[in-house]
Amino acid sequence: MHHKTIGTLLALAGVFLLWRKLDWPLTDQLGSWEFLLILVGLVLLFLSLRHRKKARLQVWGGIALGLGIHAWGSAYWSGWPHHWSIIPAVIGSSFLLFGGFINKDRKSGLIGATLILLGLFTWPGINNIPVMGEAASWLSIYWPVMLILLGLILFFRKG
Repeated sequence: MHHKTIGTLLALAGVFLLWRKLDWPLTDQLGSWEFLLILVGLVLLFLSLRHRKKARLQVWGGIALGLGIHAWGSAYWSGWPHHWSIIPAVIGSSFLLFGGFINKDRKSGLIGATLILLGLFTWPGINNIPVMGEAASWLSIYWPVMLILLGLILFFRKG
């Protein structure tokens, strides 16, 4: 089984090096650290799907993939959002999707939902949405208290 994984990685590396040698136009973007982070995320997701005992790799793969996509978008798209609130939303999405929904872990789902809400309500563009703007201004004052309470609940929870 390991020889198939190593063989696939060697073949992909060979294809990439051949593209560089032939001056393929997208080779500069594919050799960037952003794309390599995306690739690491995809490899972790692939490995976690093949080995069900390593289901936690799905969360890490999702985080690497999401942060890689965000970094790639920030580097190559002019309209990509650059606010820090995108990062907790990406991490929360991975926890909610892979930990909460796929692996049925309530704690991961709760962490994911909290991080998504944190990212959403701290994003500056939320003030432009009529109903959400009022809630965001209220939550921007009290979200540290809510994070402390959530942390204490998770800390003292048994199980």
